[in-house]
Amino acid sequence: MPDDNAVPDDLVDLQLAARAAQRAAEAFSAAIAAQARVKFPDPDQWLERLCWPASPPEGGLTKDGPATSFWPEDLVEQLTRLREEAGAALKKAAVHPAVGAARAAGEYSKFLASLRKRVAAAEAEAA
Repeated sequence: MPDDNAVPDDLVDLQLAARAAQRAAEAFSAAIAAQARVKFPDPDQWLERLCWPASPPEGGLTKDGPATSFWPEDLVEQLTRLREEAGAALKKAAVHPAVGAARAAGEYSKFLASLRKRVAAAEAEAA
């Protein structure tokens, strides 16, 4: 099994950046949802929570309506940007030469276990 030192530091850094980008997107979406729950706490206000900070569509939701976000365009753009940054960071890590080398050597699953261990240790150290 590859030891933890076989995982390059720059790959660990890429994984840390990807995880941070994912957390940023999740936190942004969760913050909007939390604000909506405070503003519309009643269980019957689910449509208001779904649409907030925009207003619900007139006539409510219909099964024939468009499958679009009800959020204002600036929030949609910000969340989209955050998600794209997370995706790009994950792709950078996935195409790292060490990942390909581990696959070619038949050590991919062991390599991933070592990578996860290194990333977890780096996150714990940073906390």
